[in-house]
Amino acid sequence: MFVLPAPAEPSAFWSDVKYTDNFVLQQSVSAGGLFLRNVLATIQNVLETKPPPFRIVYRHISGGDTFILLGAGETRDEIEADWKWLYDNIMPVVSDLEDPAERASFVVTKIRFLATAEGGQDVSADRKMRAATTTFRQTFDVGRSENLVTYYSCALMKNFMLHQGWLYLSEHYFCFYSYMFGSEKKIILELRDIKDLAKSKSMGGVRDDAIEVVTRDGSRYAFSNLFHRDETFDMLSQLTANTMKRVLLNSEYASTQHQSSGGHKRDPSSASALSTGSRAPAVAPVAQRARSLAEQISQQRRNEEFQGEFGLPASETLLSVIDAASMSIPGSVNVYSGKLYLSTSFVCYMSRDFRGCRIILPLAAVRRIERMSSTDSHLVQCYELTITVWHQMDVSFKVPLDSTECNRWCDALRGQLKTMVEEQQAAKASQTALSRYTLRAFCKTCASEFMLAAGDNEQTETFVDCLGKTFGFPGDPLIQKEKPKRRYWLKYMRDYGRNLTIIRRAEFDRLIRVGLPNCLRGEIWELSSGAMYLRFQNRGVYEKYVNDYLDRPGPYADEIEKDLNRSLPEYAGYQSPEGIDALRRVLNAYSLRDSELGYCQAMNIVASTMLIFMTEEQVFWTLTVMCDRLVPGYYSPSMYGASLDQSIFQTLVEDTMPVLATSFKKRDIQLSIACLPWFLTLFVNSMPLVYALRVLDCFFLEGPKILFRIGLAILKIN
Repeated sequence: MFVLPAPAEPSAFWSDVKYTDNFVLQQSVSAGGLFLRNVLATIQNVLETKPPPFRIVYRHISGGDTFILLGAGETRDEIEADWKWLYDNIMPVVSDLEDPAERASFVVTKIRFLATAEGGQDVSADRKMRAATTTFRQTFDVGRSENLVTYYSCALMKNFMLHQGWLYLSEHYFCFYSYMFGSEKKIILELRDIKDLAKSKSMGGVRDDAIEVVTRDGSRYAFSNLFHRDETFDMLSQLTANTMKRVLLNSEYASTQHQSSGGHKRDPSSASALSTGSRAPAVAPVAQRARSLAEQISQQRRNEEFQGEFGLPASETLLSVIDAASMSIPGSVNVYSGKLYLSTSFVCYMSRDFRGCRIILPLAAVRRIERMSSTDSHLVQCYELTITVWHQMDVSFKVPLDSTECNRWCDALRGQLKTMVEEQQAAKASQTALSRYTLRAFCKTCASEFMLAAGDNEQTETFVDCLGKTFGFPGDPLIQKEKPKRRYWLKYMRDYGRNLTIIRRAEFDRLIRVGLPNCLRGEIWELSSGAMYLRFQNRGVYEKYVNDYLDRPGPYADEIEKDLNRSLPEYAGYQSPEGIDALRRVLNAYSLRDSELGYCQAMNIVASTMLIFMTEEQVFWTLTVMCDRLVPGYYSPSMYGASLDQSIFQTLVEDTMPVLATSFKKRDIQLSIACLPWFLTLFVNSMPLVYALRVLDCFFLEGPKILFRIGLAILKIN
């Protein structure tokens, strides 16, 4: 492989294999006695200077000792191929040039162009990374296609001995190598074999610089002297998580892939470290190589944390963050301290306070931004950013005056707004009614708009087109205290916005836990889960899937048809064609969207419950978020997500209620048989519907952990 040209010194550790007047192909050799070789190997291990076994160098003058490194190879065949190319294409031209400086300039320019054109790590990484990659592939038999992500200097504590060496993290492997004065230590683990990772202390608990790794066979490895322990841990955690996702999805769809590929077995090493499964978008090799693989994986981790924290679509990329930003709302005395985020389509804020607030603003909802000099509560000079949103509410953020983060954040925001305006103009020019930047039509599908328009007039209808509007809602409105709940939410939305521009203070969570009014339940479910943002960015997609189903039913249509009449048969809406038809369209549309998952029993129970409070499109996107992010793997053919959660639930029961767990074992009762339907139907079929709705309220707010809490509470009470 050709490398970026660099000076190379002649050495007794290299012998000539082939040579011309200006080019030399060399092979590394061991020189000196055993002691000298051990010392040299130790130095190479500690300083990470182990050279490749073959190299090609250019010398200015025949017989001279001034070399320029042109290429390096790990095998004789690889370096011979590079030598042949030079012999056919470069050497004839060089022999015709008389000026030595001109010859050297020609060779360096050509090789630099070749190294850049080849791409790979010669472009994106420095020489140390290339040297580490060479050492990694020489030391560990992991295949030529395995890409090194990053490496760290560390020490392995084994049998009361400290082995100083290097930790290598690749796309699929965790490797360690140490060589100290003749004592060699080599460890190679597949990432999928790692059972547990933990930060620990070394030197008897004095230094907080170690990581402990536990494998599935019970082996434990403690690595210390990590100068970037947190960075190493985060990178290893992300790589392990990506590997486990690939393992779960590959095992899930192995039979389908085997049949479709005519029995061809997929090589696990061909999967990228950035790809977590077959549903993840492929990484463009040329565009992505501008950054190192480690940087890409770090960015992926930041994106996933950001998306999970705010419930945003997986397409969102975090662009900039201001770590120290205070927020205030006109009319409120509260001032919050936290972080201000900017992604491709959203401005987000998260306070650090436990009883703080969160804001998620689509860029399309931003009407005006002002930046001016101001002072904070401590009379310190700062910048004040005031954002006016679609619903005429002002939100102010104050950031340090000398913050370069603020400048980067504002520049990135300016660029995203410019892109948004260009897309708006293109949509208007093409008369596209489905532009994701038009809010007026979207807000008409939100119940909060109708409720605020009706105001205190509780007799005015404020429901969206859901089944509950026609067939009624479960429970008695008086017992459920619908009117007081409606008044609380009406006041909150007048003060802190609604739907796409709502500010989520601690009171927002409290009102949800108290119980939602029927007129807002569907919208709050959609908002809390993040499905509203997905629907906002994909308007018209649901109608497309419905039309595709009507034109040509999918492979799951017959299976869906069998379960339609089993979906909440006690509810009046599903005793009529209107409710059955709506459920049929939603389930078939989702089976077309996610053809790998398709349809699984229990999806009809959850979807039929949501249709009572939501429109078909809202249910479609909420079901999408639920299957992809909230409870992934619950409704797959093997239900691997539900099975994994059942194992976790079993462990929680053993830890919190050991007497009950022992009683189950004595009577040979499998807890998963009784509890699996609870998790699959989100308790809808396991308790009265009015109580199950309260579970769903908290589920969409807090995520799947609420299922474990409810399950443990049921077992404890009974």
